[in-house]
This record gives sequence, C-alpha cells and structure tokens, in this order.
Amino acid sequence: MVAKGAGDLLRRRFQEMVDGGTIKVQEKGPSDFVTEVDREVEGWIIDQLSMLAPGVPVFSEEHYHGEACPATCWIVDPLDGTRSFIHGIPHFAVTLAYIESGKPLVGVTYAPMEDEFFHAEAGKGFWFNGEKASVSRVGEPSSAVVALGLPYRGREHLSVLLAFYKAAYLKGMALRHTGSAALDLCYVACGRYDALFYMDLSPWDVAAGGLMVEEGGGVVGGLGNKEWLSGWLWVSNAALAPLIGRMVQEILGDLSLG
Repeated sequence: MVAKGAGDLLRRRFQEMVDGGTIKVQEKGPSDFVTEVDREVEGWIIDQLSMLAPGVPVFSEEHYHGEACPATCWIVDPLDGTRSFIHGIPHFAVTLAYIESGKPLVGVTYAPMEDEFFHAEAGKGFWFNGEKASVSRVGEPSSAVVALGLPYRGREHLSVLLAFYKAAYLKGMALRHTGSAALDLCYVACGRYDALFYMDLSPWDVAAGGLMVEEGGGVVGGLGNKEWLSGWLWVSNAALAPLIGRMVQEILGDLSLG
C-alpha cells in the first residue's frame, strides 16, 4: 500500500529528527514551509504511483508550479502537517486521492504516528482501520466539536474566519485547530469531530478527506463561488448540516472569494 509505505518513511524520519538528527527546512513563502522529508516522501510516492498506474499524471504539493489540476490524476500531499513535524509534534499524515473527470473516486489518508488508516471509495463507503465507519449523529450544537483552519496565506479573510469562530463559539461548539486539514476531515468522517470550516487550502489537502466525509454520510459544501475540491469548504455530519449551512450563508452571504 503506497500510503502506508510513505507513512512508514515519515515515521522513521520523524523519529530520527526527535532523536537528535537534523532536517533541511525551506520557507516557500510567508509561514509556508517544506522539508527535505516532504520532497523525499513525495518522490517515493510518485515512483510507486508511476508503476501502479503508468501514464496517470500526479498533481502534488511539492511539484506544484501554479498549473491547473488535471481532470483525471492522482492528488498527493506527502506530509500534511509540516509545521507540526518540524516542531516534533506527532500529528501529521500522508494523503492521496484518485480523481477522474474532476470527481474523487478513491481517497486514502494515513497517520503514521497513531497507525491510523482512513480510506474511501466513491459509492462504496468509508473505512477506518479496516472497519466501516460513519459521521457522528450529534445534532445539538453545545455537544459538537468543530475544526477550524487558520492558514496564514488566507489572512486577508481573517474577518470571515473569526466571524465563523465567534458564531460557533456562541452556540456552545468546541473549536479545534490541529494543523492538519487532512486529518481534520478524517475525524469528521469517523465521528470524532462533527463539522469543519476551512478556507484557502489546496486540492491535495481536501480531495481524500472530502470523499471520506461524503462516503461516511456527511455533507461537504464549497464556500462562496468555489467548489469544495478547490480547498474552500465546510463539512458536517447530516444532523448539524442545516445549521452549519445557515451559519456559512449568514457569514458569507453573497461574498465572492475570488
């Protein structure tokens, strides 16, 4: 399994680092980091996928240069949670998805430090560590746990993020910001979290997890005039979806997010 092999490599490199080893870190942009481990693992994944499915393009974070995502391709993030990895925080994952005609058909995310494996197939369901799983049934806002992303590159939309934070907080929802959108989506899919609100991510952050939420019985919606696969999205279990959808509409209104 490609994801598990990549996760095993991440685990080894992480352990070497916390045991005193050093890794090279580059700042791609303001508060946007990449390590030699990101690139090493991405290269390994691309090699494996080229043997598994020759001719299918790979759209991946560290090989991205502004091009459009192909309608049919593999979408790969070799290390979601790079900042946590750099700081020795064992909360990160490898995530990949296969899309065809613009629709995710397969999604896989593996958290190597917890040895947790999430995957989904369109029309067939969602599995967590080999067992069928689903979103939560929490319908009371004061009992809900909601993930919220605060990406630095989306800081021009900080007022929108804070408005959602305030609205959720005032309804009694518990807010979480963990640094891994891929795992946050998995957590909604398996019922650990009940909803999620993220802005200004990329397809490799959300393709696998969005499919998992849908296959786990949840709802995935885009923000503003954007499709959720672009990385602008809200997700929820079915019970809270009407409320979360209204909150999003009240906060965004007809705002275009570009």
